[in-house]
Amino acid sequence: MWFMIEINFSDPLWIASQVAAFIALVFMVWSFQIKKKLKMMMFLGAGTLFLAISASFLENYTLAVLFGLASVRNFVFCYLDWRTEKGKYVAKWLPYFFAGVFITLTIVPTILLVYVWRVPSVGPWLEWLICITLIGLIIGNVLEGTNIMRISFVANRAFNIINHVYFVNVIAVFIAAMAIVSNIVFYVRQLIAWQKKRKQAELQAQEPEQVQAEV
Repeated sequence: MWFMIEINFSDPLWIASQVAAFIALVFMVWSFQIKKKLKMMMFLGAGTLFLAISASFLENYTLAVLFGLASVRNFVFCYLDWRTEKGKYVAKWLPYFFAGVFITLTIVPTILLVYVWRVPSVGPWLEWLICITLIGLIIGNVLEGTNIMRISFVANRAFNIINHVYFVNVIAVFIAAMAIVSNIVFYVRQLIAWQKKRKQAELQAQEPEQVQAEV
């Protein structure tokens, strides 16, 4: 096996990582069912920040750096969206500029950490999958709606589970699993709501036909 789960409950760094991960859990669970993009980004940013702190205690440096950047990115785009909602001027090119900056800042550390500094990891393949799905999140930041963000988020958390198991970040594994399940639940709820609306529209369309038939 390429990993072996071995938890040292007396290790203060492991304990600190789990405390930070638990705080992240609170923010993440809160964000999962939020429909409004601005609030979702704000809570995701806070949760991701604490996940970065948790990863750093376990010497999971790749995820610590990428999650740290992801947190800053969420807060930056949250601020831009907030200014737009308040009717304050935001240049149209600014979100795309920041998207380019954060895509670059996501790719460059991945290259340095994996190939230059060779930090502990499952393997380059996993680090690149995490990097690519984070880029999907960045693209989702500049698009309307939350679908691209949610899909990229789910894929990213699926790959993160492998990473967290390798570094024995127990609560982070639970967070990633919860993220996947909660987003699936979100789309199931959306599908149910869409089906109800469609049935109501069909019933409303049938009513005039029934009235005409009776006449």
